[in-house]
Amino acid sequence: MPRADERAISTRRGPHWPAILTIIRIVLVVPVVLLTLNRTNASSWLAFAAFAIAALTDGLDGFAARKMGLVSTAGQLWDPIADKILVLVSMAALVVVGRFPAWAAAIIVVREAAVTVLRVAAERRGRGFPASPAGKLKTGSQLIAVLLFILPEGTVPGWIEDAALWSAVVLSLVSGLDYFRRAPALLSGRAS
Repeated sequence: MPRADERAISTRRGPHWPAILTIIRIVLVVPVVLLTLNRTNASSWLAFAAFAIAALTDGLDGFAARKMGLVSTAGQLWDPIADKILVLVSMAALVVVGRFPAWAAAIIVVREAAVTVLRVAAERRGRGFPASPAGKLKTGSQLIAVLLFILPEGTVPGWIEDAALWSAVVLSLVSGLDYFRRAPALLSGRAS
């Protein structure tokens, strides 16, 4: 028998807007990366615009899911995966062109991989693994950091880039530790 969240999705008519927005976010990664690797001021500004649009879909898909009654376990899994694809692939392109420190990218990649493993484990047990407040702050800080580093070098003062970078790294670590602290309860269905 399908779960209530699956029944809600299957009885709705018309496009599933939250899923469409999540797909748009993933598709926009391609122009962001290609434009970032092009390394011209014009391509950096275009990459900035594409990344900004993709980042906006992050808030819109969750809002649409709640407003339309389409919150689902699958959405709770795929929305953060789309965020990770957007941030990590864009960050990798920035590392390649020398605009983002590799050490910070490595910390963020390890954190994201570890939390993704927890999400998949929860999904296999039929459990939701919603983003925590710290996880939402982490995503916002990562989006801002990558957005600033996509801009042509010198557009933003270095101290602002540094503050955004450290905020993203620290919030990645703090939220990752929070997920692992809550993992036993989340995986067993006793989330607090």
